[in-house]
Amino acid sequence: MRNFRVFVRESLFPRTKAEGGDDLAPLVIVGEADAHTKFEAIVRHNAVGSWTMTIPAGHPQSRMLTPGRGIVVFQEGVAEPLFSGPIRQLKKIWGSQDAGAGTVEVTGVDDNCLMAERLAWTNPKADIHLASAFRYWKMNPIWPNVAEVLRNLFLENTQGQPMRRLERLFIPGPESTADLLGDDTSRSAQIMFDQPDQLVAMLSAVYGFRIRFIWHPNPAEVASNGDPNATGPGILLKLEPIANRTNEVRFGTEFGNLRGYSYMTKAPEATRLVIGTKNRTWTETVKQPTFGDNGLGDGYTFTTKERSGPERWFGYYTNHMYDPDWWGDPYETPDDLQHTLAWANAGFSAAETEWGVTAERYKDKRDIPWMWTQVPGKPEGWAEDPPPWTSQYRLLQDEVEAFNLESGPVASITIDPLETNNVMFGRDYGLGDLIRVIVDGEVRDEVVREARLSSTVEAGPLVQPTIGTFGSTETPYLYAAIRALWDRVHGVETREGPEPLEDLPDITCSIRKMVYT
Repeated sequence: MRNFRVFVRESLFPRTKAEGGDDLAPLVIVGEADAHTKFEAIVRHNAVGSWTMTIPAGHPQSRMLTPGRGIVVFQEGVAEPLFSGPIRQLKKIWGSQDAGAGTVEVTGVDDNCLMAERLAWTNPKADIHLASAFRYWKMNPIWPNVAEVLRNLFLENTQGQPMRRLERLFIPGPESTADLLGDDTSRSAQIMFDQPDQLVAMLSAVYGFRIRFIWHPNPAEVASNGDPNATGPGILLKLEPIANRTNEVRFGTEFGNLRGYSYMTKAPEATRLVIGTKNRTWTETVKQPTFGDNGLGDGYTFTTKERSGPERWFGYYTNHMYDPDWWGDPYETPDDLQHTLAWANAGFSAAETEWGVTAERYKDKRDIPWMWTQVPGKPEGWAEDPPPWTSQYRLLQDEVEAFNLESGPVASITIDPLETNNVMFGRDYGLGDLIRVIVDGEVRDEVVREARLSSTVEAGPLVQPTIGTFGSTETPYLYAAIRALWDRVHGVETREGPEPLEDLPDITCSIRKMVYT
């Protein structure tokens, strides 16, 4: 039987008794808050979670809840906390629905909020006045994977300068990231005063890792905060590979442990991009006369001046990221999709013809140093394109790829499992783990994205995991897979029970549902 235990922890900056506090050490457990009438928390994979708790205002435990303190939630039978985080808001409620002294409603976030506590400086080991020493944060190319990059990012930005130091944050050594698969993040990423939480969200879409900040009773045993004599509780940074639980954890209607599911595809916001680079610049030599004391000219001086004109290079790009391999190829295009050849030859992409969207957007990228240059033999004003071997070409391609992901079609899938005693979140699987689900007869391996923990007087303790994409995190990476699933199911349903429509008007053109696989 599942049971949560909610404890209140001390602030990072404890108050003395003279200040109305309890003279406790930072982050130690103050006491258990088992008098709550309602508790709810949402933990999110590689993102910031949230929580809320309601407790009678007249109960002695309500006095433990003060600004700066937080909570630590344990699940019976599991040594590691299920959730921990600071208080962000205290609210006193009294009214007809809250008899007696009323209630205290406390809300907060989980300790993953530390992902956004410090910016990623370009020169984090030095004073801010030396930030311009590097355009981007200088990474060591031997760092083997994205986890080691993030470990060093948090290390340098939270344990570097005294003013930026987070004293009770403990970061493990490089051995903690050795088990993750290698990648080239340390040689390709460009980080300049970015928010680490946004970096984590972006990198999570590509690489399989789990990052979490969680309360620990004595993190100095496994990590360091820069003080070799540190003891007592703290917040531990954990960087781990996601676990493959597909053989042990399975959900499906045939197993009786799936409450529901939904999946969707969504049209692109725009499919075409215009990019403008820097203005044309040139250097002119200016000749100026000089004059002697008698006012007569006695020579000339020559100076150079930088000039700028209105001419700029502009490029036009169409999002072909979702084109199937056969798109536009007369020999590879399936027989029932030969009609798409005319659209492909006209320059339309598969996503454009599927959704009927050809919207354009503009990016002003004057920081890309590709200047306007006239192409010989072309009409006046025709600008030369950057060759593929240039750094400017690579910068332009980065902008195009970012546009394709930001504005292109997206998809999401959400599976709502029903917990049983045989399979429990926090014991048998956790955030970020890969588990197996069966949706519309198709086997899918999905990541556990979030879990909602709740405990009320009426319902008792419950956990509701969410598998797949969650909330607003619709992702372009899923689009092809979900679209194929949607089309397959639609095709089955159409064949199972087709019914002719009556009183149709005469139609001269061919209408068909497009399917790209």
